[in-house]
Amino acid sequence: MASLPLPLVLAALLATAGHASPLPRAGCSVDVSGSDMPDPQPLLLKPGGSKDVHGFVTPDSSGVISLDQNEQIIVACPDNSLQVTGQSQATATCVSGTTFSIDGQSYDFGDLRCRSQPKPSGQKSGSCGSGGQYQLLNLGFQVGSDFYTLIEACFDDSSYITVYDHFTMVAEMGGKQSGFDRPNWLDGGFYGNIDVDKQYKRATQAVTVGNLLGSSDLGNKYISQSNDYFLSKGHLTAKADFMLGAQEYATFLYVNAAPQWQTFNGANWNSMENSVRSYAANKRVELEIYTGTHGITTLPDVNNVETELYLYADGSKYIPVPKIFWKIVYNANTKAAVVFVGVNNPYIDNPGSDYYVCTDVCSKISWVSWKATDQVKGYSYCCEYADFKNAVSDAPSLSVSSLLT
Repeated sequence: MASLPLPLVLAALLATAGHASPLPRAGCSVDVSGSDMPDPQPLLLKPGGSKDVHGFVTPDSSGVISLDQNEQIIVACPDNSLQVTGQSQATATCVSGTTFSIDGQSYDFGDLRCRSQPKPSGQKSGSCGSGGQYQLLNLGFQVGSDFYTLIEACFDDSSYITVYDHFTMVAEMGGKQSGFDRPNWLDGGFYGNIDVDKQYKRATQAVTVGNLLGSSDLGNKYISQSNDYFLSKGHLTAKADFMLGAQEYATFLYVNAAPQWQTFNGANWNSMENSVRSYAANKRVELEIYTGTHGITTLPDVNNVETELYLYADGSKYIPVPKIFWKIVYNANTKAAVVFVGVNNPYIDNPGSDYYVCTDVCSKISWVSWKATDQVKGYSYCCEYADFKNAVSDAPSLSVSSLLT
């Protein structure tokens, strides 16, 4: 019988050697973007964890939740219950693979679904702003007696606009869950008797803008029913900024939005947000993100007088349309930061200093991708933190020593 070639002999010996291929890891592994995840998705919490984003179970940068055998997590459906147990929350213990046990009963992880998607809420927690004149709100989930905060919002409750909000972008951003459905928006009880959802409808916007500018023709001119010239619900903290779908729902409280022209929202602002997430994912670095609004956008009325725009203008005026949107991206470990700013007015072709509030340093930022000089996509620029803070006093006070490049 012919002998095997030497390379095949060596391969066979290695395949049978004890150290050739490691034994499968004892424990559990859940692919968050595959079929392993339950739907409606519960909150996945760390027993004894902090009541913020770090108290949530986070997939690694490849999108896998890995647990040791017998390691425990809390699965919570705070405003309803788990389908398999009827409990609002339960401690699930890793058995192996995607098998977990609750009270001695084994379940596949995908079966640990809620009866309905847990809804976020907001609660008052203090004051904010340069003079403490605004209301600080925590946005997140009430789980039993604990409130898990994912977003902190500095909210002007006199005009119903969010000055800025803050969240932590985790270093594992490259492994975030994809394909989670967009839920309905919630007002959270912070807008008095205003039907915010109605105010964002295009037909309502056209009437409101027409009333402000003194002509229904102008309302219909500036607010389109067929293209992207309308005011969208502009996320401050984006849906895609969190790792898991259940967390993403916290971004759909209206306090986390401001009227943003869709031409800008879906173009340069979206491109910048993608760049920030890519930066966190590629560098595997945790970032503190502050996103806010400043000023009130104007358009010329029937007498060619620049007139401030609001989403609500029935007697009193509420929910102003911001002049600019801004985002501070801050690495708290290195004290480096950059501020991205965008003009929220696709009809202005030569913005002045009221729109350009600080010196553009985008030439020093290699990792942001946008069409910064495109009027329709939204004129955009980058600033040093100190320069920006000097112009926008209500921006948060941070210890910054360098530009985040």
